[in-house]
Amino acid sequence: MVSNRNNFHKVYDLTERVLPKSINTTLPTPKEYARFLIIRYLQANVLGQINEITYLLKNIKPVVSTVLHEMLLNKELIKVNIKESIYYILPDSLDLLGKQLTRSRLKILSPFDNLLIQCKRMQTLFNFDYLIECYTPKEKRKYSYFSLPILWDGRLVARMVCKVEREKSILHIKHLALESYLKKMDDFAFALIKEFILFLKFNNCKYIELHRTTPINFKPFLQNMINISFFHNDLRRS
Repeated sequence: MVSNRNNFHKVYDLTERVLPKSINTTLPTPKEYARFLIIRYLQANVLGQINEITYLLKNIKPVVSTVLHEMLLNKELIKVNIKESIYYILPDSLDLLGKQLTRSRLKILSPFDNLLIQCKRMQTLFNFDYLIECYTPKEKRKYSYFSLPILWDGRLVARMVCKVEREKSILHIKHLALESYLKKMDDFAFALIKEFILFLKFNNCKYIELHRTTPINFKPFLQNMINISFFHNDLRRS
């Protein structure tokens, strides 16, 4: 088993020296495994359909379907209708509807985030057409081999192509593409600047170089905000 990682390299050791003795190593029954898949998926994603829960898993859909039905009968799950499609959720998830959404908070996401990994799901729920294009031939790519989706105001509103120049501590924003339905440009820009400060720190960078935006008229506005924001940050540090 993998005991730890050294940078990107996995370090292996004998299973008995890695796995705690308290762990139950009994092979689960098919129904136990299906139940585990259902609960873990819904805990991570809140709602799901059987095709999403069994994504990339072979020969498991029939038993998952059976367990879903049993959990519904036992009131361990609830069916909800979203955009004329039926989804399953855990009953406790309904409590989230009573919590206020922090709409001003913006997050730059990894392409491998649970929210994004199933492209069809993103298209259906968020109307966000997203693809990790590293597996697409270069001449057919629409954005880049690796673009970062941006979540803000409860929606996926943009994607960003960036690159770190570590020698100069520069974060290059190669392309920031906004979705056509994004209207509150000023509020979005303010939220993005706040996240940029954290994103720079995460990437061990000190400066941002903005190369391109879509639409193109957003670049001067955002560039001006970047200049003002980082000028004030420099004053505070001095």
